[in-house]
Amino acid sequence: MPSSPRTVAVGVDLGSATTTVSTRRDGGAAEDVHQSPTTANGEEPQPIPADEPALIGLAVPATWSTTRRRAHAEAAANAGFDAAFLVSEPEAAARHYAAVQGRRLEAGAPLVVCNLGAASCHAAVVRREGERYQIEAAKTADDIGGRAFDQLLLDHLAERLRRTDPDYLARVQNPGETALRAAVLDEVRRARERLSDHPSATVGLPGLDRELRLTREDADQCLTPAALRTVSLIEEAMRDAGIEADQIAALLLVGGASRTPLLADVIGHHFGVAPVLPDLPDLVIAEGAALAGLARIGDGDEEESAAAAPFIRMRTSPEVIVTMMVVVLAVLSFAGVALLNREGPDVQDVDAATETPLPETGGEESVEPTAAGAQPESDQIEEPEPTAPVEEDAPASPTPETSATPSPEPTNRSATPAGENGVAVPDVLGESLEAARAILAEAGFTAVTATGEQREGNGQDAKNCEVTDQTPGGGAAHFADEPIALTYAYTGNDSC
Repeated sequence: MPSSPRTVAVGVDLGSATTTVSTRRDGGAAEDVHQSPTTANGEEPQPIPADEPALIGLAVPATWSTTRRRAHAEAAANAGFDAAFLVSEPEAAARHYAAVQGRRLEAGAPLVVCNLGAASCHAAVVRREGERYQIEAAKTADDIGGRAFDQLLLDHLAERLRRTDPDYLARVQNPGETALRAAVLDEVRRARERLSDHPSATVGLPGLDRELRLTREDADQCLTPAALRTVSLIEEAMRDAGIEADQIAALLLVGGASRTPLLADVIGHHFGVAPVLPDLPDLVIAEGAALAGLARIGDGDEEESAAAAPFIRMRTSPEVIVTMMVVVLAVLSFAGVALLNREGPDVQDVDAATETPLPETGGEESVEPTAAGAQPESDQIEEPEPTAPVEEDAPASPTPETSATPSPEPTNRSATPAGENGVAVPDVLGESLEAARAILAEAGFTAVTATGEQREGNGQDAKNCEVTDQTPGGGAAHFADEPIALTYAYTGNDSC
């Protein structure tokens, strides 16, 4: 196999808050380890060797799916890193444990890794098989991390502020005061980190000329639930791997938030194993990723790794765009079908609101639009006839003008608004008694009485159960709680 042209490996830990880059040369120690706030604006925040080709390894959690790994690689490329290969964070931690810390990890011996960062906690079980590292099990929790710790401590301090400075606390808790809240949480983070080496620390309050004192005892009391949650996550990973506490080779704590003294105490007490905490736990993953790159250089398979994962600066993946479009179209299609198929009173009320109101007591002005149909409004104003009043009993006994109004279609029997005197009663003559009751109920009329009249023979008589009369008649103004009387015809026994 031809020798590799690369002699430099770069490990990148693109965290949610801080990006860490470690540069190592084949056969030597770490040449440079650099940290800076994570950025995605396309600038290169870290020095990458430019005089010679470097193999870049990007560390990712072991629980991530292929899609999320790809998205993370794209984010790294946008931040200035063209990742040649991906390495899982537990493997990076295990390589650092064996190479840098000088710990011997026997082949097949399980190593438990707990990576506690700013926004999440990852627990995994790793075994070494020759020069390869196998992830036996992995678990992730997004509700544990440095930011969650800071929020718990801020909730504790809020009890003091509620008594002494309630107005300031209201500003901090106001969702609109994002800058102030971020500044206060940053001060809480500094105090939490100081408590790793000191018994107490002060928390500055931006915009308020005072400080709050925070002791390690206060912090331990606040963070105990989070520490126990971390223990549960480690137990889940060990259970999935099928190992017990007395079988593990070591329990390694990495990540910036793992410096919290309470974590090592609670984890060690629960598992009966003293956790291993490196001097700089927040640099472990990046340095381990660089060591993974050197291992690939030594094996001469870095070209294969690069070909297997050719991540470059990319826009959003086409697969993601297509999936989003399909989801949007599906939602719109279902919404459209639902609107078309709806036949409830709410839709009919909307339809009725768009129709021309029927007369309250027979005013000709309200009858003419439906009788004239398509006549322009100007024609109605010019003709003198519409000004003549209609008789009071016109709804019950239609005049020639009102009888010209087309009968409502069966599919739109909802009541038409008729002003303060009620709503227009649907015309149910000719309908079956059952259908008539349903039409009236849809229009809001439930006080319906029915009287049957026996008819003999067929001929031109009404059909069985057919409504032959209604009071008040169709189109009459009527209130919903007033009774409506129906008369129906039946033959033989009354089964209507």
